[in-house]
Amino acid sequence: MNFSRYPNYFPISDGSFPNLSAAPLMRDAFFETFESVQAPYSMIALVQLSTISAALQGAVNVSLPINKICPPSILAITIAESGERKSTVENQYMEGLKAAQKELLIEYRSILNKYKIEKEIHDEETVRLKRRLSKEKYDEKYELALNELQAHRDAEPIKPRAPKFLYEDVTKEALLVGLNENLPNAFLASDEGGVLFKSHIMRNSPILNSLWGGGDVDISRKTLESFVVSGARLTMHIMTQSSALQNFIARSKDDMRGNGFFARAIVAFPVSLCGYRQVSEYEYSKKAIEKFNDRIKQLLLNVIAMEDYRNRITVTFSNEAKNVWLDIANDIEIKMAPGGMYECAKDHASKLPENIARVAALIHCFEHPDNFEISAQSLWLAIELLSYFSRDFMRVFCPPPKYVLNAFALCEWLNPFIASGIRYMRKNYILQCGPYCIRKKTELQAALDYLKQSNKMEEIMIGKTRVIDLFFGLEPDNAQLAENLARFS
Repeated sequence: MNFSRYPNYFPISDGSFPNLSAAPLMRDAFFETFESVQAPYSMIALVQLSTISAALQGAVNVSLPINKICPPSILAITIAESGERKSTVENQYMEGLKAAQKELLIEYRSILNKYKIEKEIHDEETVRLKRRLSKEKYDEKYELALNELQAHRDAEPIKPRAPKFLYEDVTKEALLVGLNENLPNAFLASDEGGVLFKSHIMRNSPILNSLWGGGDVDISRKTLESFVVSGARLTMHIMTQSSALQNFIARSKDDMRGNGFFARAIVAFPVSLCGYRQVSEYEYSKKAIEKFNDRIKQLLLNVIAMEDYRNRITVTFSNEAKNVWLDIANDIEIKMAPGGMYECAKDHASKLPENIARVAALIHCFEHPDNFEISAQSLWLAIELLSYFSRDFMRVFCPPPKYVLNAFALCEWLNPFIASGIRYMRKNYILQCGPYCIRKKTELQAALDYLKQSNKMEEIMIGKTRVIDLFFGLEPDNAQLAENLARFS
């Protein structure tokens, strides 16, 4: 695939979904899912990326070209109504993760039983040594007995980490304890986002933000032992309906947009395919999906087998990819300036370069598990995907202001008049007969002011009458003026 055709500007998406040829393992599974399930493209791709993130986040870190190291974990939100087959898509790509956790839990039971036996024996010996120490409290052997008890305590069996990494409806405390005592890698996912939005964990978005960034979380408790969650990784994928998302935002005590939670999100808001899908008796292949899940399972097992979770491999950019990433990051920064496409979405834009880097690392390491230098091909695919998802984010969280929407409605209402050659129209006529949304003077004026920026129309005074000249760039036409005003009196 020739990525050199792209200029280093963002976004590069023209509204069509990216070509996945730079990631053949993802691509083949992607099309098998689409053929069999007929779910929206962006939903399938974001489920794939979330699954890859869950499998890889414990193994690698990403070194950004600006001398910053971050996790590859992503926060994903898919917004799709009932009937879009969210559960079916998720189930196809959770098989590898669920299979790995099931196998590990079976092994863990045997390991845990062995630990319990060793712990019981150790506790019995502790009791014996304490009794001996009590008897020798005033004896010269006291110091010897104390040292023996201390050495015994130091040799206490360590409880094995439970191989649990899949979470759904969980409290903040349960998640953090799990990250501290069990695996330091978690995948928090739900195909019923309403359940997750109502869970206790979503009331603690600053903690989720810290985990997304790879930072430490200090847990201080009055009655139980305090601890610090350090170096943990969290991937999230919330699949929800639009109404559940809006209800969550409305009742949330935290400013989820202001504190950066939604800014970190990769958002898919696909157009519905309901009504356009057809079923048949054809039995679709699942070989590519199985291959995808086998890779996920193997990557995850490799992570769990790591002796020290702090020894993650750092993924870097090739020289070519580094230059492209820097150009894209700088272009996004420019678009945050007044008049830029991200003027009202600076929070989202500021996280885009890092999300691009994270997704590029996920794609590259999934497709090339023994190569830890991100290629330009992997980076360009990540840029294409984030371009597509960024447009969805803007549709959900940064819709046009009301005056812009009113201007579109007014323009649509005026188009038939313009097409028929009408040039002059009384402003009061528009106020009385135009779209309902602009039948207030302030609403109409704001819409007109916006339209005048890109259309050659202007307000003129004819005596005491305010008139809209729809072709202000032409020479005045008194005859047409009289005719049009008589028509719209």
